[in-house]
Amino acid sequence: MKPTFTLQHIGINGKDRSDAVEIVTLFSNIFDLELRTEKKGSPFAGTCIEAMAGNGPGTHGHIAFYTPDMDAAIAYLEQKGIAINHASAKRNEDGSIYVIYLQNEIAGFAIQLINK
Repeated sequence: MKPTFTLQHIGINGKDRSDAVEIVTLFSNIFDLELRTEKKGSPFAGTCIEAMAGNGPGTHGHIAFYTPDMDAAIAYLEQKGIAINHASAKRNEDGSIYVIYLQNEIAGFAIQLINK
């Protein structure tokens, strides 16, 4: 059975935290998105634009896809010949993967799979 993939957000690489806040502030102002800069992690404009403080994965950033069944998604993509960067996996305490990247970029963007 084919797993489900849903576009979650686009992460844009910024130079530093100040640059990241500037990026999401622009998106927030243009599209009337909720500005979320108060947390320690990456700032967001709404839920769709993340700006990385310093270069994250990908030349330009990353495109995140949510999948409800990470194991099935990884197996499905590998069966299609898509290389997975297993070293990038972030795991829950139970060992299950909640973040992983594809090996190759597309148009300068890393492709992130998330399940959280």
